[in-house]
Amino acid sequence: MIVVVTGASGFIGRNLVQRLLGRGAEVRCLVRARGHAPPPGAAAFPVNYDDQDSLDRCHAFDGADVVFHLAAATHATGQARFDRANVAPTRMLLRAITSRRAGPRFVHVSSQSAAGPAGPGQSVTEADAPAPLEAYGRSKLAAERVVEGFSNRVATTIVRPCSVFGPWDRGFLSLFRLAQRGWLIYPGIQRHEMSLLHVDDVVDGLMNASREQAAIGRTYFLASDSPVTWGEFGAHVSKAMGVAPRTVNLSSGLVSAASTVGEWLGRATGTAPLLCHSRAVLAAQPRWVCSASRARSEIGFNPSRSLPDAVRDTYLWYVRAGWLRDPRGAAPVVN
Repeated sequence: MIVVVTGASGFIGRNLVQRLLGRGAEVRCLVRARGHAPPPGAAAFPVNYDDQDSLDRCHAFDGADVVFHLAAATHATGQARFDRANVAPTRMLLRAITSRRAGPRFVHVSSQSAAGPAGPGQSVTEADAPAPLEAYGRSKLAAERVVEGFSNRVATTIVRPCSVFGPWDRGFLSLFRLAQRGWLIYPGIQRHEMSLLHVDDVVDGLMNASREQAAIGRTYFLASDSPVTWGEFGAHVSKAMGVAPRTVNLSSGLVSAASTVGEWLGRATGTAPLLCHSRAVLAAQPRWVCSASRARSEIGFNPSRSLPDAVRDTYLWYVRAGWLRDPRGAAPVVN
């Protein structure tokens, strides 16, 4: 099987490529000229996402069975930059695919942010009207609309993973690092709920979506059976690391003030700040929970990693990779 992957140097992309290679697939990764190299064993195909001809001429698509589109910007300043990074490349990729006589399956990896949060006691489903709250989510929803526009010419599937952690993830790494230093500091979200998956389960869902005929033309959430609060997740992190950190849940007023400062600094420097207005808006939502019932019934999605085991394995990977200090003083080994 020949598989094309965009965003192969990212968190989920690396794990997907490793799984594909382990199953004997020929993996071709679209990479920017100055971007990161793909994982060992995968072939690199340099492209320019600002140039349609570059994608039209790319031989990575020749004979391909599946295209997994994961490349996206999660940090940017302003809606226009998010759209340029997340919407335009999706359109050009699909144009390049439709220019060929035999097109591959196209699995578009979107985000729960494209749908927005859930109401009290509820879980967002694919039948709910999307209501993204900030620029990133709006750009991911716009990219989904592009994919839907090509669905009469390409066998497309849209997948919306919930929050994801595991090997190569830097998003949750800060929580592990804080716990190792004796603190768990939450920006007012300790009791907020989220759907959460280990990356292995997400990769399982993507693989299923690429194989099942029922997935063509459909959209799926990938999510855990039950939501977890940030405080509960922090407790699992603490137990896995064998630490007893102090817990601080910052007030919403302090988070809002910090986001205002971050927004100003971002505009002044032209960079995406770690804390800004959009991130504060996301953090203020008490329930980022979605339902994977459709994925379960139609493509056989079945998360297999328990949260305690997944957290422990992630911690051990961070230690082996040298991203966290090893309490035993062992030398790191990067996967």
